[in-house]
Amino acid sequence: MLQVIKKLESLNRINNKAEKYTHVTDDKAVVQGVLFFVPLEKFEVKILIPAPFHESLFQNGNPTFKQLLNHKEAMMLK
Repeated sequence: MLQVIKKLESLNRINNKAEKYTHVTDDKAVVQGVLFFVPLEKFEVKILIPAPFHESLFQNGNPTFKQLLNHKEAMMLK
């Protein structure tokens, strides 16, 4: 996670808003979390914030990459 933060800082994108994301739902249409796609130079990193922790991120609109990556429940997927 630290490598992604450093890379975004070097690209001056750490304070950009996260625009690309999708809600993860189960077969009963219950939201299980949010999957964010963080663009780097050649690929995207997928960050999952499980429910109900994702709700606090959207209180003031879309979160920044810094807020997203520093969230204590954030998980990077491969």
